[in-house]
Amino acid sequence: MSLPFEEIAARATRWGFCEAPEVSLPLDAAKAPGAGPLAGLTLGAKSNFRVAGQAWTAGIGARAGELAEADAPLVARLRGAGARILSRLSMDEGALGAACDNPHFTRCENPAWPGHSPGGSSGGSAAALAAGAVDLALGSDTMGSVRIPAAYCGVFGLKFGAGAVSDAGLFPLAPSLDAPGIFARDADGLTALLDVLLPETRAATPLGWYAPDAAQLAGCTPEVQAFYDACRDALGASLGPSDPLPPMDFEELRGTAFLLTEIEAAQSLGGVPGLSPGLRKLIDYGAAIPEEKARAIRASLAETASAVQSALEGPRVALLPTVAEPAFPLGGRPPRGQADFTVMANVAGCPALALPAPGAQPPVSAQLVGPKGSERRLVALAEEILARL
Repeated sequence: MSLPFEEIAARATRWGFCEAPEVSLPLDAAKAPGAGPLAGLTLGAKSNFRVAGQAWTAGIGARAGELAEADAPLVARLRGAGARILSRLSMDEGALGAACDNPHFTRCENPAWPGHSPGGSSGGSAAALAAGAVDLALGSDTMGSVRIPAAYCGVFGLKFGAGAVSDAGLFPLAPSLDAPGIFARDADGLTALLDVLLPETRAATPLGWYAPDAAQLAGCTPEVQAFYDACRDALGASLGPSDPLPPMDFEELRGTAFLLTEIEAAQSLGGVPGLSPGLRKLIDYGAAIPEEKARAIRASLAETASAVQSALEGPRVALLPTVAEPAFPLGGRPPRGQADFTVMANVAGCPALALPAPGAQPPVSAQLVGPKGSERRLVALAEEILARL
């Protein structure tokens, strides 16, 4: 364990990365960690993962009394590998948000860039890691909710490909797009988690790669563009010249995927009491979308998914920015296009990795997307890129 729980509690109070440290910290401290490859490490779990004996809130105030009887399978495996679990890391209400500013619990701040948001919805996981309170963390990713906070907080964030690991015990938002994800401060931390969660996978060497064209990158700020360019040069040195991505309007894709999120959130959250007016409005909108339009949305996203999956066969990878700009001010409005570069991986069910610019202030990030089963290869590629910078 990196820190005593008293120090974790102090940092949680300062940065707001835990829903109720006065409750979760004593309960977690009472459970003796086991032996195994993660022994001595503290792993933070987003509050939409079941942790035995703890409230399974998914960021919803009315669920504060819903105690989980058993760990989610992912949590159980990591606990069995020796990790000590820190539960109830902060998140946006119902995971439908982008700022980790929760109306029922707390506003989370970005320790890597004070005065700014950690992003959402897994902001508490990234912030706890950036604050040095945990060694590793679990999150969930529907349209970028692992990779965006990782980018804003200057840490690594990996979204698993669809079906790569169990999502049982993860409170759903939009099951067609939801995926578990992991956070670490370095590639070795991700590898340690993959050794426990995906021990049998083998990394195939990519035969080529894709990069967006200049028009698709037009909205990136100079610091994001500079790091992306450096990663592009490094990846080119490893894999040769890039090919253009299949034609894709990232903004339109993000808008279509958000409509699907609202449709499925109406089913996942529609019957939950005590939701904030803002979340209830989004759910009601999704519930009112006609079935014919919903079918058209699903068909459009399925077409994109097929095109992306076909393009990445071979195998190949895509290099993208993670977010077009650094974190936004605390309490501010998230950028409308925050998920433009991340949503493609959710639509296609592909693994995707956010890798941070070393030592950058403000933190910025680039992203690797690969075919299903390429989680380990993405981590290895990230190490190669960073070694060349």
